[in-house]
Order: sequence, then structure tokens, then C-alpha cells
Amino acid sequence: MSDFQRNTPDDHVIDKMSHDRYLRTGRSSRSRIKILGLGVTLGVTLLVLMVVSIYSASKISSLSGEKMDLERKLVTAEQEINTLNPKLEKTRTELNDLVQSRFPNLQPLTINNMLEINEGLIKQVVFTKIKQGKQDIYKYLVVVENAAIKKINPSFRVLLFDEFGVHVGSADVVDKRVLEAGESRDYTAELELLFETTPKHFYIEDLSANYSSLVN
Repeated sequence: MSDFQRNTPDDHVIDKMSHDRYLRTGRSSRSRIKILGLGVTLGVTLLVLMVVSIYSASKISSLSGEKMDLERKLVTAEQEINTLNPKLEKTRTELNDLVQSRFPNLQPLTINNMLEINEGLIKQVVFTKIKQGKQDIYKYLVVVENAAIKKINPSFRVLLFDEFGVHVGSADVVDKRVLEAGESRDYTAELELLFETTPKHFYIEDLSANYSSLVN
């Protein structure tokens, strides 16, 4: 038997061992590449998370500073309002007293309250305010009573004034219907304002004596 034939089995064993070693080396290389890829991905993810965390912390710190600044401004504004409120009330009272001294017949105008007048023909009045778009509409309801022993024609004028005593609106009523002695009647209508303002005072003038000739 030749040397070539005798060495053939050993050669096969060597080849098989080399092949196994090659396979193990290939699998090991792929595993290392896979691990390296995962490591790179993890590193990039951690880096992104770090950047996001730093940005979020900076943003939160900035918002917290703005919030504290706004809170300080709010406290300052509230303190100023609390300081000004008594002064404003005092000014309003002084202004109201001044108007009343100059125009003693004027009365404070309140909304949705039955106000007792009891002067001549006029017994009571109620003022109401209706919101119509951006405009405030003022209406009145006046109750009159004939306390005399003769017939009369109810006639009166409702006058409105602002906080400075300036005339800002009015409404006139001349009723040709006779009001018997002891009889009462009520009238309601919209008040015409001369310009856009808020009425603060009113006066109702009894004009019945001026129209006594209308009575049959």
C-alpha cells in the first residue's frame, strides 16, 4: 500500500477539524458584529435620551422661572388693587355727595329694585337693563296713582344722569286717557340715552298739571 493511501484518513480528519474551526470562527465573528451593532444602537439611544433630558430640564427651569415671575407680578397687582380700592370707594362717595348737594332731587338708580317715590302722581318705579348685542338697553316701569279728588291726565318725564350729574337720557309720557280719583296705572317703555354711558341717578318729574286741559 502506498504512502498516499495510508495518509488519506488522517487528511480527512484534518480537513474536518479545519472546517469546524472555520464555522466556529464565522459564527463568533457574526456574534461580535451583532453585539457591536446592539452596543452602537444602545449608545445612540442613550445619547438621544441624554440630549432630550437636558433640553427638558432646561425648558422646565425656564418655565418655572416665568411662573415665579408671573406670580410675583400677580401678588404686586393684587396689593396695588387692595390699596386703591378704599381710595376709589372714598372718591365715589365724595363724588356722589357732591352730585347730591348740587342736585338734591336726584336719586341713585338701581336695577331690578322697586323704588318708592310717593311724590305727586308718581308712586313707584323699577328700572331694568337688557343686554342687546354690545349695547345696554334701559327700561322703566312707573306706577302712578291719582290721590286727588278730580280727574287727571297722567303725564311725567323720566330723566337719567351719569355719576357726574350730567343729563344722559330721558323719556316723556303724556296719556290722554283720564285717570279717575283713587285709580292707579303703570307705564313701561325704553329710555333713550343721548350717548353710550351708564346712568347712575334719575329724577321723575310730574307734568300732570301742565295737561289738565285735556280732561273732559
